[in-house]
Amino acid sequence: MKSDIVNYIKTWQKRCYSDGIPDEAPYELEIRGKVPSYRLLCMVILKNDYSLKQIGLSRKKSKYYSELKRIELTKNGKIKQLRLPL
Repeated sequence: MKSDIVNYIKTWQKRCYSDGIPDEAPYELEIRGKVPSYRLLCMVILKNDYSLKQIGLSRKKSKYYSELKRIELTKNGKIKQLRLPL
């Protein structure tokens, strides 16, 4: 989570906030992801948003998820044949 927040700050600094991101910005723009702010980062931390979904990041999917799901569907009889990836 810490490295994701650091990357978020660096990304915005590269875009147009070379002097640093502001402490706060108009709330409507913050929610839409148009403007960064430390207030938004604090809200993410206070809400225990580990996936950082509120600041526009998404949770990384496991590379084994699709394989496990395929095995589960095969056991339930929803898939007749187990397809192997090429």
